Amino acid sequence: MAIQHEISQLKARIAEVYAQREHLKQLLETGALAPRAGFQQLEETDRRLSQLDTRFKALWDAARPGSPAMHPAAHWAHATPLEPAHLDCVAAIMLKILDGKCKMGEAEKTALAAVYDVVRERPGQGLGDEVHALIAQARQGTSPTLAGAIHAWRVRAETDIPKPVMKGFKQLLRTSLPMPDPQKEPTP
Repeated sequence: MAIQHEISQLKARIAEVYAQREHLKQLLETGALAPRAGFQQLEETDRRLSQLDTRFKALWDAARPGSPAMHPAAHWAHATPLEPAHLDCVAAIMLKILDGKCKMGEAEKTALAAVYDVVRERPGQGLGDEVHALIAQARQGTSPTLAGAIHAWRVRAETDIPKPVMKGFKQLLRTSLPMPDPQKEPTP
């Protein structure tokens, strides 16, 4: 199962980043690393660790269908028969989120990511394994090369998916996708 494989990869990546964090702390404690540079590196490492942990939790929850901790959008995705073109729309929106071009709020992005985690193994029309592998890689951390590939695939997906199909899918999301009440969500 692809989710279990990604969970295993994330565990290894979390351990690697955590070891880097501990090494930085040791260098700072011994004075082998200048405080200003060391604290900047430590802050960046903590940010990466937090992103990986958030992704791990989302996958962990998605791997447990019916779990009360599962996002309501994931329940919706399990119960909603989506057409192959709509599966491409989900992947295209994930690319847009990862490319930093998505105008959705954080709650909507989280909901869409929960939907994606459920449906990504279903066959779409044109966006397949290469795109899903790229999305998985980008969700674990990005680099300039990876960011360029995400951007290129986003542009390609937006070009390949007919506008009426994407508009229809977005309308389906607006009318039927359960969203948590923003009044009840804790603020970060």
